[in-house]
Amino acid sequence: MKYTLLLSTLLLSLTACQNTNPQILDKNTASHSNTSTTVKADNTTSNASGNYNKSIRYKDFSARVVSTPDGNGGYDLKIQPMGEKVIERHIDDPVIDAAVGDLNGDGFYEILVFTQSVGSGSYGNVIAYSSNKGQSWSEVSYPELPSKLTQGYMGHDKFEMVDNVLVRQFPLYLEGDTNANPKGKMRQIQYDLNDGEASRQFVVSEVNEF
Repeated sequence: MKYTLLLSTLLLSLTACQNTNPQILDKNTASHSNTSTTVKADNTTSNASGNYNKSIRYKDFSARVVSTPDGNGGYDLKIQPMGEKVIERHIDDPVIDAAVGDLNGDGFYEILVFTQSVGSGSYGNVIAYSSNKGQSWSEVSYPELPSKLTQGYMGHDKFEMVDNVLVRQFPLYLEGDTNANPKGKMRQIQYDLNDGEASRQFVVSEVNEF
């Protein structure tokens, strides 16, 4: 049932398009200085220069995600959760989208930022922070693609949050395919958000091809 819902939603855009050091950010003392189908986003700006500015909302929560080039090939990312300290970090690739929702069903929120490398591969990544009962923010670990799922993979990732589930899609390449013309199927991966030993982490929960 869940797969059918996700597939029907994501088939509308078949053009397919890792974080291992978690941080905990207390909303009062943090030194780091503001889509689900129910997420509202507005005031979005994004351009070829790598600047990104988007307001994201989920229920009574909102945040603003801003990314600007640092002048050295990277980007400065700022996430401003409503009424809290700004989360600041450096990232390697430009931001292409952002979303907010409750991925583990605990009544609090996760902020997801999707990036994509510059170049023909367009390799995607997820930067995510999870609220600790509204008192602090922890960075969520996003895993490397499992080796069994790398066959036919050449980038062009697309990420979406659908009904509070993180979904990743990318085209599969057959032998001899050019980067611009994949002829294989589309692979779709769903992720659950679980509590790990050191931090919350995304774990592959379902894989489908169509």
